[in-house]
Amino acid sequence: MRRLLTALAIAIATSTPACAQSMDGFGRHLAELINRYRESHGLSPLALAQDLVTLAAEHSTDMATRRQLTHEGFRDRFNRSGSRVCVENVGWNYPTAEALLEGWRHSPEHHRNLLEPKVARMGVVADARFVTYFACL
Repeated sequence: MRRLLTALAIAIATSTPACAQSMDGFGRHLAELINRYRESHGLSPLALAQDLVTLAAEHSTDMATRRQLTHEGFRDRFNRSGSRVCVENVGWNYPTAEALLEGWRHSPEHHRNLLEPKVARMGVVADARFVTYFACL
C-alpha cells in the first residue's frame, strides 16, 4: 500500500497544478474544486507540490490505519514542509468531493484554511475515505 501511495504522490506531483489524483479520483477532484473555489474568491490556484502530497498521503494513511480523524502530527508535517505558513483540513466518509468542500465551507476554521492567501502549494490525498488537504507557502 505504501508503494502505491508513493507512486501516487509522484504522479500527482508531476501533474499540472489542477490535476491531483488519488486511487479513486477523489483527491484529484477535490483539488480542482478547491482551486475553483479559491479563484471564485479572487485568489490564485494552488500548485501541487510533491513534498506536500507525500505529507498528506502519510497523514491520510495514518488516519485510515488508526481509523481516527485527527490533526495529530500537524506540527511535524509543518516542520517537514520547510514552510513558514501551512494549513490543514481533514475529512472522513464524505460521499463526494463536493460534499466535503461544502462541509469545510460551513466550518469557519476550515473555510479560513481554504481561503488562506499566504499559501501557494498543496497536497490532497484520500485513503480509505480519510482525506488530508495540506497547503503551505
